[in-house]
Amino acid sequence: MASFGQPMKYHRGFILSSLILGLSLIACTLLIGSTFLRAKGLGQTISVTGAAYKPITSDFATWSGRVTTTAPTLAMAYAKLIEDLNVVQAFLRRQGFDEENYEVSTVAIRKVTNRDREIKEYNLSQSIRIELDDVERITRIAKESSSLIEKGIEFESMSPAYIFTGLNPLKLEMIKAATENAKLRAAQLAESTGRKVGTPRSARVGVFQIRPLHSQAVSDYGINDRSSIDKEIVCTVHINFTIE
Repeated sequence: MASFGQPMKYHRGFILSSLILGLSLIACTLLIGSTFLRAKGLGQTISVTGAAYKPITSDFATWSGRVTTTAPTLAMAYAKLIEDLNVVQAFLRRQGFDEENYEVSTVAIRKVTNRDREIKEYNLSQSIRIELDDVERITRIAKESSSLIEKGIEFESMSPAYIFTGLNPLKLEMIKAATENAKLRAAQLAESTGRKVGTPRSARVGVFQIRPLHSQAVSDYGINDRSSIDKEIVCTVHINFTIE
């Protein structure tokens, strides 16, 4: 009887130990699973992009033009260049610009050769550049400079470059507006699922786009339009919010 009872005692002990171990494993599994779900719930986020738009008007402009002459000899080309440049400067004076109001570049010389590399003629050019905070005046002189061609002068008028100088003070305002827009979008998305927006986890400001008014153009590197007087600044902010 003693030999029979001893194995039974060990058998019952083994079953009891296995049962306790199994229950412990189940409890640990439930505990770990509960912790995972809670952590997952706390870590849920929503990513949104907020945008802000503001129309602006250029308050500064630059314009340049180039007079060119061509002659068989260098002396003849230079003499003609001086003569034509005097006519251009007279035109600028009539527009209200004295010599101290603009820059005149040095003379650029290009030799034109034939097939035998012999100098056929000389091409000389000189540029004039004006910078002014009067955008309309720059626009007007750029258009009226075409009258120089009627005088037999080879004059090339470049397109004015229109610039908005108040961008830096405006950046903080634009970022703030884009952030508020992102919060509003996040709240609308969270509300549709019965959740609430929590604190932001990360934020990144996109590149600023300065584009012509009513344009839809965007660029990963940003746009800095200088061809239009009336422009639009676009600022984007990418934010990750926690949701509760």
